[in-house]
Amino acid sequence: MFFRSTMTVRVLISLFAGLVCVQLHAEKLIPLRNGLTLRGIYLEVATLNENAFSLGADGGVQNRPIWMVDDGLRRTYIHRRGMVSNEPVDVPDLGLRIELAQPVPDGGDEVGAIGQILGVSPLNAYGRRQMTVRGVDGSPTVVHQGLTELTARYARLEGLKADRSIRLDMRLATQSIDTPALLRIFRKRLDQNDPDERLETVRFFIEAERYGDARRELQAILDQFPEQAELQTQLTALVERQAIQLIDQAKLRRQSGQPQLAETILRQFPLGRVGRVTRLRVEDEIGEISRIREQRDEAISQLKALVKELPDDQQGMVASIIREIEANLSANTLPRLSDFIRAGTNQNIPAHQRIALAIAGWIQGNGSGETNLKLALSVIQVRELVQQYLAHPDGATRDQILARLKPLEAARAETIAQLLPLIPPALASRVAIGIDRAINPPSADGDDVQPPSINGHPMPIGVTADQEVQDMFHVGPSEEDYFALQADSPMQQFPPAYVVQLPPEYDPLRSYPCVVALHAAGAPAETQLNWWAGVATNQFLQTAAADDCDASEQPQPKSMRLGQAARHGFIVVAPRWTRGGQRAYEYTPREHDAVLSSVRSAMRRFSIDADRIFIAGHGAGGSAAWDISLSHPDIWAGMIAIGAEPTKTLLHYDANAVHMPVYIVMGDKDGRPLKRNGAVYDDYMTYQHDAMFVMYRGRGKEFFYEESDRIFEWMSTSLHNRAKIPAELDLITMRENDRFFWWLEWDQSLPETFMDPILWTKNVKRATISAVIGANNEVRISQAPSNAFTVWLTPEMEVDFGEPIAIRYRSRRADFRFDGEFETMLEDVRRRADRRRPFWGKVTIP
Repeated sequence: MFFRSTMTVRVLISLFAGLVCVQLHAEKLIPLRNGLTLRGIYLEVATLNENAFSLGADGGVQNRPIWMVDDGLRRTYIHRRGMVSNEPVDVPDLGLRIELAQPVPDGGDEVGAIGQILGVSPLNAYGRRQMTVRGVDGSPTVVHQGLTELTARYARLEGLKADRSIRLDMRLATQSIDTPALLRIFRKRLDQNDPDERLETVRFFIEAERYGDARRELQAILDQFPEQAELQTQLTALVERQAIQLIDQAKLRRQSGQPQLAETILRQFPLGRVGRVTRLRVEDEIGEISRIREQRDEAISQLKALVKELPDDQQGMVASIIREIEANLSANTLPRLSDFIRAGTNQNIPAHQRIALAIAGWIQGNGSGETNLKLALSVIQVRELVQQYLAHPDGATRDQILARLKPLEAARAETIAQLLPLIPPALASRVAIGIDRAINPPSADGDDVQPPSINGHPMPIGVTADQEVQDMFHVGPSEEDYFALQADSPMQQFPPAYVVQLPPEYDPLRSYPCVVALHAAGAPAETQLNWWAGVATNQFLQTAAADDCDASEQPQPKSMRLGQAARHGFIVVAPRWTRGGQRAYEYTPREHDAVLSSVRSAMRRFSIDADRIFIAGHGAGGSAAWDISLSHPDIWAGMIAIGAEPTKTLLHYDANAVHMPVYIVMGDKDGRPLKRNGAVYDDYMTYQHDAMFVMYRGRGKEFFYEESDRIFEWMSTSLHNRAKIPAELDLITMRENDRFFWWLEWDQSLPETFMDPILWTKNVKRATISAVIGANNEVRISQAPSNAFTVWLTPEMEVDFGEPIAIRYRSRRADFRFDGEFETMLEDVRRRADRRRPFWGKVTIP
């Protein structure tokens, strides 16, 4: 029956004071080394492997210090010594547990696996629903479920009595149940004419942090029972809590590169309905946005005034770059001018030196310290030619550009390395657009048409805006055309094809974290945009401010996405990676190329932070993400696999995962995953791995959207960036095309060291890669599946570029001395599209 307590105003007030009626200390807060904090009851387990035969083959249970943290909704498995940063802290248990009587069978068969969910009906007033799943024979099977327990965190649904009863304890996140469904249940169970019972609903919404729902319900109670006037103060408190959520949202938007949206939220804030402290927080947030805008305007004003002090000929030389700075200086780019801002009013520094600081800072970033105006002007020329080199498709023309670049005074490797991360993506700059229009001039009747743009910036080459969804773009063939190409030549590698969702207020001069999201087999790539960035809606659509040309020439989208990626400022790239009719991940080089070429293509067109690219996927896409990430661990900041099935290479690649965080999500009714794959999961439960395995209770193979909040928190932690270049490589490879790992590459693998993923056998062949950057500026290759290698070098490695570098493989030796050349760097960036970590030199051995 429904949990009852004497609900009075005093109890409601106690909740606002931070008290709850039930003070149990079973739950703990468990801080992790990766920056997250888990909450729940934890138990120590020896292994994740529930397969008795596998355990016997491994010599019995290995004593692994694994913690299982159960919050009632899911169980999260972590390695205690490798993941936990401090001792757990006691916290109160959930304050309100609502129990509902349902006709649950005393016996029946326990469900071991749940097939694909085909449909789910809404919860009715009795807390019951029908779930249709695909049965063993492929036919639809209806499962009747009833809500037996409801908390602020999870809802417990159990199988109901039927002709053939089953035992199924399924947990859903309470946040996934919509408000109308919850209200139907509450109104059926509670006396709507009893204000004390009605307040139970308010209390539930408060604990679930659904303050808007709590406020609306409390207002309805006050309207119906005006004699409860003392509750008015609690209504004000709810407005305060909802206001704090709004402030936090505005702050997140500002930090995610969306200051206009943040200011709009804050300017529309109901200041008259909140207290003084909350008003001050709002004013502080608005003040921070205004302060940056004023600092920007002041910097431009100072810069213009200083230019007027220059001789006329020098004023002409700097006019173009000053206009560029004025047009593009914003909250995203203001830090570049920190040196100039500090020195801008210092009359002891000549005007030309302060202008040089501004120009060099704009192009090379804060800390350049360049005060020589002649050299700063040379840097402008260097940047122009670097952009031409990266954008031009013709090799002979690139050679000519390089010949013009080398004699320039500022053409140094250090300078180019500094400016590379600050220029627009290679195929999204005005330089690139000019080259493209020169090579592919528009038709005569299109000369006067304004080129398409994104928020006033050039539309990247080869990108098409979606006509329906704001900030969504297409690159390459459509799904239908891509499948047709694959059908004609199944094993051929084709130009990349993918869809992209950009965050609001996208600015190509700001670097954005990125999720490369792989769709499930049989699903279109667009489904990944829906999961990560939200289903497109026309609610709250605001057309971005644009000039008259943009408004008249560019069709305006009809909907927008408001999900997690938009809130956190992530770019989502969803490659088309399967063949038509493909039903599983095949572990082939073709699939790897479809994904990796899409990543490189997107990096050339959109401002993606190369240090914060996460790869993720669902179902077969999760398996693909898992395998591709461990096959190329030097690319990713982390990997998320949802409903993935590890086979083939994934049974052997755990050693590669020590360089990259992994986040695995599954349901415990997805065919008993701990029995099927527990031995694989155990391999990640070590001190060296940053690994979390999340298992939802009573769930099968699903998309688990409830986990998106914590996944974005996991991706956003400062510790989850691409790993530093390791001094030691100790890796495994089993595929012919997996031939590049950080600074070691080879052209051809020895036949006896790799396997055909299609003709996979139990006779496993795998190759060990062992190489180290040692003392005395020496790189030693001990073992790898080839006889000839290329070693790529950068000052970010533990080598001294000022001294000779020796490369050794067995008895052979090759030497490298850096002579200042930058052609290797430019060509590396052009090929790999990584502007943050370019290689400066390379050595082949033998």
